Amino acid sequence: MDLRQLECFLAVADTLHFGRAAGRVHLSQSAVSEAVRRLERELGGPLFTRTTRTVTMTPLGRAFLDGAGPAYAQVEDAYRTGRRLARGERTTIRLGHAMDPGDHLLGLVPELRACCPDAVLTLHPLGTAAQLDAVERRRLDAGLCWLPERRDALEYVELGSAPLVAVVPLDHPLAGDERTALRRLADEPLIGWPRAVHPQLYDAFRESMDALDASWSLVGVAVGFQNVASRVLAGQGVGMVPEPVTGARTVPGLAYVAVDDGPRFGRFGVRRHDAADRVLDVLFDLVRHRLAGAPRGLAEAVPG
Repeated sequence: MDLRQLECFLAVADTLHFGRAAGRVHLSQSAVSEAVRRLERELGGPLFTRTTRTVTMTPLGRAFLDGAGPAYAQVEDAYRTGRRLARGERTTIRLGHAMDPGDHLLGLVPELRACCPDAVLTLHPLGTAAQLDAVERRRLDAGLCWLPERRDALEYVELGSAPLVAVVPLDHPLAGDERTALRRLADEPLIGWPRAVHPQLYDAFRESMDALDASWSLVGVAVGFQNVASRVLAGQGVGMVPEPVTGARTVPGLAYVAVDDGPRFGRFGVRRHDAADRVLDVLFDLVRHRLAGAPRGLAEAVPG
């Protein structure tokens, strides 16, 4: 079996039409038919059932397709990578991410290079809505978002979720506690984030507070961890942020208290449906494993 035979088989399997398959692989229809026949002889059975009007896959054809499709894609990807490396070219991945990323994304660079030597990562701090627009318009290759809205052109890869954390001054009664309940925070003046910046995140928080059947008050909103911290230090209230926002930050005068029964905020990798790329697959896997392995060491954005 050679790659040309495999290419012809995959084209026929996708189109179920030898003529259209021939156009796709830039061969004559007879050449495609002969390539498939040779492959069938080598395998020892028919891959397609052919009539004068229809082409259908046999059980052998469907089983062979399950392994042949990914194998061919991997060989093609390796070939393209080899060509780029031989020419000294690099694959640049433009990655959007939430604000205040700390250094954790920079930590991905050597890991990504070890898996994909031709990949170069460029980082673009943006809010979630801006990331979605940029990915959809091909100004970014991918984004790392909080609870993104769904758009038809985009593919969403779940990377994990993060709990809620209360940010309090050191003289606050909760400052000595590692954990608290959401109901306890309903009595506090709260500092969150603007709904206009991230409606999905705001609504998830609001619904959790409303479910307590208790009055609660959002006295201020801020974008970015530093702005939340500044308001808390000024005595305006208790900051509410997703847990990774605090990351490994040590801010004099502040303490972080985990909220046991608060909402969890989903984190997603986003790319276009037509932007299938092994480098993005590897990148999302690295982010997922890093998030799972170091839940407090990955500072991400205050929702954006």
